[in-house]
Amino acid sequence: MKLRLIECFIPKHIFVGLDNIVDEYKKNIVWHNVSELGSSMVIRILATLNATEAIVDMLNKEYGGSNFRIIVFEPTTTVPTITEEKKEENILDSEEVKKGRHRLSRHEIYDKLFSVMNSPNEYYLMLIISTIVASIGLLRNDVTIIIASMIIAPLLSPNISLSFSIGVADWELAKKSLHNLFFGIGLALVFSILLGFLAPISIDNPQISSRLSIGLMDVVIALCAGVVGAVSTASGISSVAIGVMIAVALLPPLVAFGLMVGSGHAIEAIPILLLFVINIIGVNLSSILVFYAYGISPYKWWKKEKAKNLTIISVMLWFLLLFLVVMLISYLKY
Repeated sequence: MKLRLIECFIPKHIFVGLDNIVDEYKKNIVWHNVSELGSSMVIRILATLNATEAIVDMLNKEYGGSNFRIIVFEPTTTVPTITEEKKEENILDSEEVKKGRHRLSRHEIYDKLFSVMNSPNEYYLMLIISTIVASIGLLRNDVTIIIASMIIAPLLSPNISLSFSIGVADWELAKKSLHNLFFGIGLALVFSILLGFLAPISIDNPQISSRLSIGLMDVVIALCAGVVGAVSTASGISSVAIGVMIAVALLPPLVAFGLMVGSGHAIEAIPILLLFVINIIGVNLSSILVFYAYGISPYKWWKKEKAKNLTIISVMLWFLLLFLVVMLISYLKY
């Protein structure tokens, strides 16, 4: 059973007890305790992962207007071992608990994505290195090196982060995601065009020619990659991260396009650019739908409707862009 230890520090004079939280989530709370620490009260709750978001939101609602702090830990182990029992009463779980049943809390996902978006130096360094590695792999027609660049490539993070920001109506995270995405694309293009100018690549290169022919299967791959990327982010399953990077292959098409432009084959490289655009659209479209299906929404009630409208508009926009790109591909092929 996945657990979280929630610690809440609040001023002593505003503490009003835990009865409402314990009564509401008694099936999901393994242990709870309240103690004094100087002028503060410390609330400790060991709860199941699926109820963590709801409990944190309830604490925030109860004490959020004061000088307080909530910290959530992931216990590595607890003794005696706690096993999840199948009880008939589980069907009575609240909607908040059901939403969090198979994912991390909104707060954990946000912190994970925001920390990545807030580390631009490391992000751009990894992007430059992966661009160089991908360029070498394409020039040498070495699939192993190209796969290595996919594993390094950080371009997936801003796309997933952008989709999450729409689900929680967070403009600050959206702006950081868009900045990192566009600046990262520009940086990879500049480096790959320069490398293509210094070491021209032939259009007959197998790694180039294979990316000149695109179809509906590429759309399916992009959509699947977005689903897996969002699921791995929301559920915390890090073991699939490498597989996601390889499946989506955002960087190699972009680098291949840059190499072709630098080598003087800009017109011939248009299908490769479309392949990259398809991957961007597919990842964002499917990840938005996954986050919505997981029930991810803002904490503040007045933002919930706004986030829902943003999700609908974003899905319609990405779907329209996908349709237009597919029509363009069909036109170019026939």
